[in-house]
Amino acid sequence: MAGPPQITPDENTLTVFTDGSSLPAPRRGGIGVHFVHTDSIGNESYHSLDESGYAGATNNQMELKAVITALTTINSGRLPNEMFEGITKIDIYTDSQYVTNNLGAAIYQWPGNGWHTRDGAPVLNADLWKELVKEYKKARRTYHVEVSWGKGHSSSNVHNKTADKLAKQSARKATRILDRAAVVRRKKTRHVTKPGSVEMLGQRLTIRIVGAEPVPLKPHLSRYRYEVMSRASPFFGLIDFAFSTDPMLRPHHTYHVRMGKDQGYPQIVRVFGEREG
Repeated sequence: MAGPPQITPDENTLTVFTDGSSLPAPRRGGIGVHFVHTDSIGNESYHSLDESGYAGATNNQMELKAVITALTTINSGRLPNEMFEGITKIDIYTDSQYVTNNLGAAIYQWPGNGWHTRDGAPVLNADLWKELVKEYKKARRTYHVEVSWGKGHSSSNVHNKTADKLAKQSARKATRILDRAAVVRRKKTRHVTKPGSVEMLGQRLTIRIVGAEPVPLKPHLSRYRYEVMSRASPFFGLIDFAFSTDPMLRPHHTYHVRMGKDQGYPQIVRVFGEREG
């Protein structure tokens, strides 16, 4: 099977390579943004951003933040003047299908749905999506803008590799915090987190909270990562996500709860009490 085409910056185009990175223990994220300008005779000039990272950030958040930072830098004119010379088009490349697959929904669908998905679940990272759409529309007043998927750091493309290196460097110097950084604790089971692995059957479960993240634009709602501790359950040991408005839930604590019945919008609908973990 043929791989994706090589990315070659075009004339009169500002090409931007972006990347997001997330490092564990402790979790912190970083962004890489690398600009390439090609003039009318094919000469290239480059400009990279040296950005500090974000404590507690996820990889998806950093992929979004990288594209946002690229657009904000362009819209505010914070590039060397020669990078704008003759530019009519902006091509932004990201190796995140999370970004490219959902950008259309963020522009045309989610705002009209109150920032909910078709299943009724709140859109994750809605605050970052709103910021991205705002900067994207602003850039389109002046330029033709495209955001496309490009193969990541495994690619032979030197510009992709530069963005990847910048993102990792950024994560290592994580001095900033997102408005609602996630709290993460060590899990007990050997399973990896798999969204949708625990069926929503309205069942009672004993769960241990291993992560919590406030949902932007939805006061009092949080998204919890949990591991199933009920040995009699067919889902014992699995790790999944669910939403809840119950203020009792805290990472590193174990609870007896009732789950919802909507697989598209997984919820912890009732907390009966805390259990010894």
